[in-house]
Amino acid sequence: MTTSTQDAPESARRLNDLIGQESVSEWRVIDQETVDRYAAVSGDGEGEWIHLNPERAAREAPYGGTIVPGFLQVANLTRLFGETVKGFKGVDPNHALNYGFDRLRFVGPLPVGTPFRARIRVSEIRQHLTGGTILKQDVTLERQDGKPTLFAEWLFYISARGFQ
Repeated sequence: MTTSTQDAPESARRLNDLIGQESVSEWRVIDQETVDRYAAVSGDGEGEWIHLNPERAAREAPYGGTIVPGFLQVANLTRLFGETVKGFKGVDPNHALNYGFDRLRFVGPLPVGTPFRARIRVSEIRQHLTGGTILKQDVTLERQDGKPTLFAEWLFYISARGFQ
């Protein structure tokens, strides 16, 4: 749906109705092969046994093995967001563009092979100078045992055409 001046109040109301809504992704697992490929492509974790040497990490790390690099967790947010956005009715994901992060914290380890998911809650909506809308989401990546690995405030720019 294209938003015109006359239906702007309706779009604003629908957007404000999203505040506080939460959606949860499916469970995902990152295996050692993925960590190894990510390190080779990005250089993140390269030469760090905590990410790339399962035998040494099992002996020396308090996590029982290797852990997933933080930015590989961040890279997975795109897929997880795609799963959760379906829970936010009225927003076309093709018009919701990644606008960056206000805050990003790695608060706990994600051992390789541990199931995790994203919990995303809309926390703020404000107008952008260009006429679009900024949607702020509170994001938590959590392990299956309930412990968080990442907290973020993630921003999306939604153009006027992004409201269904």
